[in-house]
Amino acid sequence: MQIKKDEVKNAIIKSGEKEFLEKGYEKASIRKIVKQAGTTIGNFYNYFDNKEALFEVLVKNEYDKFIYFIHNHDKIERPDYLWQISNPSKWRVVLSELLGKVVPNFGIGLIILLDCSEGTKFANCKNELVNLIKNHFIEHMEKYNKEYSSIEIGDIISEQLIDGIIKILRNNNNPDLKHKLITEYILFYMIGTMGLIRDFNF
Repeated sequence: MQIKKDEVKNAIIKSGEKEFLEKGYEKASIRKIVKQAGTTIGNFYNYFDNKEALFEVLVKNEYDKFIYFIHNHDKIERPDYLWQISNPSKWRVVLSELLGKVVPNFGIGLIILLDCSEGTKFANCKNELVNLIKNHFIEHMEKYNKEYSSIEIGDIISEQLIDGIIKILRNNNNPDLKHKLITEYILFYMIGTMGLIRDFNF
């Protein structure tokens, strides 16, 4: 009997993942979730108090990692010395190695957390990450090019960077391709930032 209950609960979770990923939290329908799971609304409430409780099950692991990263990112070893190097090929090697430890953790739960959580208590996660990247952009510009006057561009750059990574994650299931594309994408932004830092004098 317990196996049967676990199967029903897991079917609801899997169906919820698909529904949230396609429609986001606000437009997701419990009725459609249970229909796709082959069960009933009554059964849904045997396992989850409401739609947000199901959503939380799907993103809890990613959210815990996210909070840890936000609070501890300054302790993570970053290859800041790359800003002193003019050869993008060397950046690619170091960046690929660094991301090799991180990208495998980028799964569907992270997409749902960052891109599908409007209407939940997790809705601000994407903005927090955007602000973190923006602050690092400002930090580098102030450190390496104090005369740069368009610092506000950091808002746009940071948001586009996160949106691009989310799109790569949505459209690519192959781990190696996902790793390669994210590496190239971040490298693109690093080269652009380096151009601003050095006034395009590579």
